[in-house]
Amino acid sequence: MNKLFNYKVALISIIGFGVITFIINLNGAIILTILAALKEMIFRFIFSGFTGRLLQKISDKYKEGVKFYFAAGIIPTLIALIITFVLHYFTYTPHPIKTVGINTVLTFISGVGTAFLFKRNLLKV
Repeated sequence: MNKLFNYKVALISIIGFGVITFIINLNGAIILTILAALKEMIFRFIFSGFTGRLLQKISDKYKEGVKFYFAAGIIPTLIALIITFVLHYFTYTPHPIKTVGINTVLTFISGVGTAFLFKRNLLKV
C-alpha cells in the first residue's frame, strides 16, 4: 500500500481540512456543518493519500529547481477545486463557495509545503 498511498499526509490533511470546513460552515445548520466536514475529511483522506504519494515519487526524481514546487502547488489545487466544488455545491453545504475558495487556497499552500517537506525527506513513507 505504501507504493500508492501516503498515510502520513492523508492523516494530517483530514484533521486540518475537516476542522477548517467545520469552522467555515459553523453558522449554518449543525447537522449540515457536520456532514460538510465529514465529506471533506473523506475526500481529503483519499485525495491527499494518493496525491501525496505521487508528489513523493516525483520529488525523488527531481532534485533541483522550482518546477516541482510549482507543479506540487498547481496540479493538486486544480483537481481539488473541481472535486470540492461538486462535493459541496451540490450537497447542501451551508457555505459552499466560501468552503471551496478557502480550501482551494489552502490546498495550494499545503501542496507547496508538502513538496518542501518531501525535499527534506520528511513525511515520506
